[in-house]
Amino acid sequence: MIHLIYTGGTIGMVRRADDALEPASIDDLLKYAPELNSLGDWDYATLDPPRDSVDLGPQDWIELARHIGEHYDAYDGFVILHGTDTMVYTAAALSFLLEGLRKPVILTGAQLPIGAVRNDARNNLITAVELASSRHPHVKEVGVYFDGLLLRGNRAVKTSIFAFDAFSSPNFPPLARVGVYIHYPAIPPRPPIPERLTVHQKLSSEVALIKIFPGMTPQLLDALIDAPIRGLVLETFGSGNIPGAPGLLEVVERAVSERGLLTVAITQQRQGIVQLDAYAAGRRLLDAGVVSGHDMTPSAALIKLMFLLAQDQLSSDERRAQLASNLRGELSFPGGVNP
Repeated sequence: MIHLIYTGGTIGMVRRADDALEPASIDDLLKYAPELNSLGDWDYATLDPPRDSVDLGPQDWIELARHIGEHYDAYDGFVILHGTDTMVYTAAALSFLLEGLRKPVILTGAQLPIGAVRNDARNNLITAVELASSRHPHVKEVGVYFDGLLLRGNRAVKTSIFAFDAFSSPNFPPLARVGVYIHYPAIPPRPPIPERLTVHQKLSSEVALIKIFPGMTPQLLDALIDAPIRGLVLETFGSGNIPGAPGLLEVVERAVSERGLLTVAITQQRQGIVQLDAYAAGRRLLDAGVVSGHDMTPSAALIKLMFLLAQDQLSSDERRAQLASNLRGELSFPGGVNP
């Protein structure tokens, strides 16, 4: 038995009289995919009202996690129909909120509405349900399915606003490749997970993400950091480098040491891994107390900060240690999988 959760997004949109797209009901959507009935039993719930994914945020992610937790024992898997713009944020959030998950939670959507003559929506929906029903070990986690690829949810990035293959996973192999047959490639094992599901129900929004750029001044960085935040993701160059402009590093040092800002460095590049001890420029961040984010995506790093900062039982040192640790398969260590 598969449980569909409809949140909105392009997959279920219809055109208004002014030619703009707006979310339709799930009943309107499902009438275009009668083949679902041949895949086994399923039912659905819907976000009220369905909406564009840019309007979904932390409270919605918590509600989705809570809904899955409340219905966890009744279903073999879950498929979430979701807009593409923030799909990777929702996927990352659910991966952290659903600790001990041992069933599929697959997010999918579309670049064209299911009612369009030519669309990707129907195939994405049907295949996501088929994968969620497969009982294969690779699918028993939070995933994103799009155009023939099932990706680990907290490893996925959106790479196109117009191509059907809109998502990729630059630093981790796909969980499944779908063609005439479904192929499950070899993947590194996930970190150990508890036997029972725990649904976490808190996230902190006191976080920010800043992309370092050539010519950034200490005054600008200071102004950006001088906000009511407790956590910061720094998108650095290469393997964790920042410019040596006078005063720039000192801004970061003060934020970490004086304000206790939990700060993690990731790379601006799609592929590769942050190693703060590889170059002198990165070593400066390490010495300042910045945590290496390894190869986490921006969305995964930001959501992980939101998750850890909401765990009131953790000390500052414990948060730092967990930020650098592989909790849900969201990162690889140097020498790990970087295809």
